[in-house]
Amino acid sequence: MRPILHHPALILAALGVGSGILGTFALGFGYGEAPQPGLYMVLTGLWFGLVVGFGVWQWGRRSWIAAATALVATWCSWELAVNLALQLEGNWLQKIGIADGLRAYISGFASGAVGAFLTWAGAAWFTPALQNRTTTAGVVSVGAVLGLLLPLTNHYDNPAILLLPWQAAVAATLGSWITAPRHP
Repeated sequence: MRPILHHPALILAALGVGSGILGTFALGFGYGEAPQPGLYMVLTGLWFGLVVGFGVWQWGRRSWIAAATALVATWCSWELAVNLALQLEGNWLQKIGIADGLRAYISGFASGAVGAFLTWAGAAWFTPALQNRTTTAGVVSVGAVLGLLLPLTNHYDNPAILLLPWQAAVAATLGSWITAPRHP
């Protein structure tokens, strides 16, 4: 039996919390003006990419290519998810007349699912243990459900409300499967 601190899910969850804190207070530069497409809070995606890349390196395939792929995919997934949320909430759903509150929930759910899926894809590319439907569904479900925190983040103007639980839970979900034997 391994000590509790050697379980990938716990380690990645803790690192996800750290990433969420860094992402809240060290946002980095941005390029663009919401709700138009752009690069937003650039370092936030990088911090979480480092967590996912570390997980792939430590428990997946010990390869710089694998870790870098996970990092870049996670970073890109962050930017795509943010842009999707902005487009959904500020443009597309508004144009078809969906109420403000509901738009934020739909945007959070969809962008949380997309961000989690693309993060999983980058981590799974070189990590056979993550290449199964159960892991995919778990990671995407966690990302989508915790994406529902977006309206609270907007209301209180505090990214920590979304970033800490989302990043910790997605990282923990990846970590819970990263050392599992491969199955379909």
